[in-house]
Amino acid sequence: MFKLPSLPTPNAEVHELADFAELLAHQNGSVSIREILAYLGRVSENDPNEGIDDEDDSNAETLDEVFVEIGRRSTSCNAGYPFRLEMSGTVLRHESADESLRADVYRFLLLSTRLNMTRDRLQHGVDGTCLLEELSALVMRCYLGYERAKSFVFGTAVSGSFSDKVNMLCHELGEGGRYESIDPAPTHANDDKLDAVAWIPFTDNRGDQVVVFCQCKTGTNWRDVTTQLVPSAFLGRWTSARKFILEPLRAFCISEAPNPSRWAGLALYAGLLFDRLRLIDYLDKTDAGLHSRIKIWNAGAIRVFEQAVS
Repeated sequence: MFKLPSLPTPNAEVHELADFAELLAHQNGSVSIREILAYLGRVSENDPNEGIDDEDDSNAETLDEVFVEIGRRSTSCNAGYPFRLEMSGTVLRHESADESLRADVYRFLLLSTRLNMTRDRLQHGVDGTCLLEELSALVMRCYLGYERAKSFVFGTAVSGSFSDKVNMLCHELGEGGRYESIDPAPTHANDDKLDAVAWIPFTDNRGDQVVVFCQCKTGTNWRDVTTQLVPSAFLGRWTSARKFILEPLRAFCISEAPNPSRWAGLALYAGLLFDRLRLIDYLDKTDAGLHSRIKIWNAGAIRVFEQAVS
């Protein structure tokens, strides 16, 4: 997995090279297969790959797969993709004039995948990890049906003690009782892997309703933590009722657009998996405050990429 300021090698996976192509198009306005091949050739000279008879042909075949992946992204984003394939699919152009929420969110998700989000998550005072929590709460509500569904952020983007947040969770959903740790030891949890909650309430305000517990991750180091959030264990550990009538669904929201050939295996562990493309697909409502902060974050993040390739 490449992380800025490091750049991908010719051995990078298709989805990594697709991200790199998008970043180059974002910076330069457009990028062609020939330009990416030239870059891969320069990297290859410094880090030769033995056992490849014709490196240029191998790179060209890889780039064909990359542009197929880009075409898939364009379709999957449901008109929210801020790039356009031109010249029979050999040139990727950045739609820089598109400043819609969906376009800016795609740029945010792309950059927050490839930046080091331990070191670079703060840009101009805006925390990118908190932005993903807010975005995920909004998208989960849209997915469940915006007009009837509700959602809120539970994770680090929200201030307050853990016990206060659990009490708010129980109050808003009308289930769970109240905060009560199963252990007598002091509580040091901040969110216990729960970042956002969405649900479809009934007018009678009673339990037995569809609820989604969501964990969020920027960057690329999320594959080993997809099973950390267990709704039944969370409720059993932190609420006086120890459970909901209907156990919440588990969702996992990520900024990455992972290799599609690995999708089924990843989703088996992650639950309801919302990657970059699905987050864009269901971003049906505009949030002006969130949009403004995303634009501020993007402005700082793109400079990190520009410094890496300069």
